[in-house]
Amino acid sequence: MTTLYIIVVIALLIFSFIIINRKSGGLSFTNVSVSDLGLLLKDKNTELIDVRTQKEINQGIIGNPLLIELGAGMQKKMAILDKSKKYIIYCRSGRRSVAASNMMLKMGFKDVNNLVGGYNAWIKQN
Repeated sequence: MTTLYIIVVIALLIFSFIIINRKSGGLSFTNVSVSDLGLLLKDKNTELIDVRTQKEINQGIIGNPLLIELGAGMQKKMAILDKSKKYIIYCRSGRRSVAASNMMLKMGFKDVNNLVGGYNAWIKQN
């Protein structure tokens, strides 16, 4: 019985992985930590994008980000960005930046990175 249970769980995990990769076209973003952020931002080809609301942005920002709130007009604003650049996306805690990262991948961006823990994680370490 235990062996059957393990086989079923493994099969479900494999199936889930296949479905997730099919939805994103096999592309995925990279999760980056706050400790890696400083080094990544030294690359002049890297842009930071803050997808928080204006109220959240008023509490503080990281570096000099592009301010593109996650929402209805986001795709239009993202469409004018250079797809050859590296982007690091952040929000307050990391959830909205995952959604924004996936949207960018679907739009054809290749080098998309998500700041794990978002602004909250950055504040804790700075």
